[in-house]
Amino acid sequence: MGKLVMGYWDCPSCGSKGLRGDQASCPNCGRARGEVKFYMKNHAEGSTLEAHERADIEYVDEEKAKYINRNPDWYCSFCQSLNSDNAQFCASCGASRASSEANYFQMHEAQKAREEARNEPAPAKAAPKKRSLLPLILIAVVILGVMFFLNSSKTSGDFQVAQLSWERAIAIEQNLLFHESGWSVPSGGEVTGQRREIHHYNSVLDHYEDVEVQRSRQVLDHYETYYTYSDKGNGYYEEVAHERPVYTTEYYTETESRPVYRQVPEYATKYDYDIWRWTPTRTATSSGVGQEAYWPETNLAEDEREGDRAEVYRAAITNLKKNTTTTYRMEEADWLNLREGDNLYITSKRTGAGAYISDEKGERLMDLYPDR
Repeated sequence: MGKLVMGYWDCPSCGSKGLRGDQASCPNCGRARGEVKFYMKNHAEGSTLEAHERADIEYVDEEKAKYINRNPDWYCSFCQSLNSDNAQFCASCGASRASSEANYFQMHEAQKAREEARNEPAPAKAAPKKRSLLPLILIAVVILGVMFFLNSSKTSGDFQVAQLSWERAIAIEQNLLFHESGWSVPSGGEVTGQRREIHHYNSVLDHYEDVEVQRSRQVLDHYETYYTYSDKGNGYYEEVAHERPVYTTEYYTETESRPVYRQVPEYATKYDYDIWRWTPTRTATSSGVGQEAYWPETNLAEDEREGDRAEVYRAAITNLKKNTTTTYRMEEADWLNLREGDNLYITSKRTGAGAYISDEKGERLMDLYPDR
């Protein structure tokens, strides 16, 4: 058993504070010790103290402590007084202990239950009437309407072909000789030389070497004592000693065998070779206004040939209502079906995007592409 520590209580009747736990009644108003809560001076309930923090602990004399019953007081259900566990009759009203069932701790559990019942939240009030969702619905409808309007198409006949133009180009390639080297020879290459060179390195285990490595570990150094205090429910507390291990960091060295690798070169044959390649060196172009498109003259040299061909067909279209002109690219077949001065219907999004030539009902006839 641990040492007994003096507890204290406050008189709920006259407000006297710091009454010793061995006093069964208030020395100021005479009220018997009843529904009170014992406490230790200078230390909160549940305190954990280190050995050097116990200087102000008020221990009960060990000789006196031998005769103190360590069981909790019992609670008289008639006069609400607390009585020693040794007593069979209430010191205040004389009622038999057999008529009372609760002890100090059970009394406080009942008090706690009553307080929790008092602090239970009141029944929830009826939920306030929900606000109408109609304004939000109207806002959503307006937003969707605006989006639909902007993404809808409009067809207008206020357009006219202002000008038709074209560009054509032919890449001219020349057969050139390249001097190259590599680990392999491409098709058509003619080897002019070869040699052994390092292609890459391989890591190969060479040996193991012992290395001293510093390490650390936690080792038990000693135990230290700390103390807790349990309310005995009779005006006293019991000091309970506990031990906790204290560790220290220990450093040591140990020998570790580590592999050591060496880099071994891997050789391969590298080739020098000549290779002829058709390479674009110039471009022949032609362009004009109108629809008389033709391919440019290439005037090839002996070591040249024609490569890829490219062609662009444009239509400058005027918005007669706004007096603005926009140039579009078109497919050749569609471009050939237009004439300068033709009046057109153009359908596009109301934002101006995705324009195409259509009939008066908006049916697509020819695609238009922005000229970039």
